[in-house]
Amino acid sequence: MKMTEVVSGKHKKDFLKVPKLLYKGDKFWVCPPDIEIESIFDPEKNNNFKRGEATRWILYETNGNLIGRVAAFF
Repeated sequence: MKMTEVVSGKHKKDFLKVPKLLYKGDKFWVCPPDIEIESIFDPEKNNNFKRGEATRWILYETNGNLIGRVAAFF
């Protein structure tokens, strides 16, 4: 497993893609809009960044397949 910090546009796309892959077969799951998820990590749109920070990572298998994501806030 490889853990990569989200620092590029490709990483952002992969971060958004993870739940779509994990819940692909779940007919009851409703995907939140990508713009809504991205706004959580945008200091211009999220007032919590006035007092804190956030970092996010993507988890890949050794063959490059996406397997998870992590976000940390403080």
